[in-house]
Amino acid sequence: MADDNTCENGPVILHASDDGSDVARGLALASDMLHDPDCADRVLLVVNHTAIEGIRALNGVDIPEGLTVVACAKAMRTHGIPASALDPRINVVPSGIVFLAQQQRSHGWYIRL
Repeated sequence: MADDNTCENGPVILHASDDGSDVARGLALASDMLHDPDCADRVLLVVNHTAIEGIRALNGVDIPEGLTVVACAKAMRTHGIPASALDPRINVVPSGIVFLAQQQRSHGWYIRL
């Protein structure tokens, strides 16, 4: 049985939606979480809405082990970002908000940046 300070049953979900700088902040926070054995061994950084602009500068070297970066295809289209411009380690989903809802139904721990 886990103590009250341990995250279990799903990933920690960091949601960047407002500003491109939230992507860099999400990377730093994810790294902190992944280095804390009592917090998380799996973190998702979901990027949508206007924060999608921050995904352009992200490359695989920036993504720590245990972090999955997820980009919203709808936001990418709106902001003119082709999937081919992204690092191959970035996962593209049709809708970031639908993906978030699915993850929360799977007992993910949601944090909005």
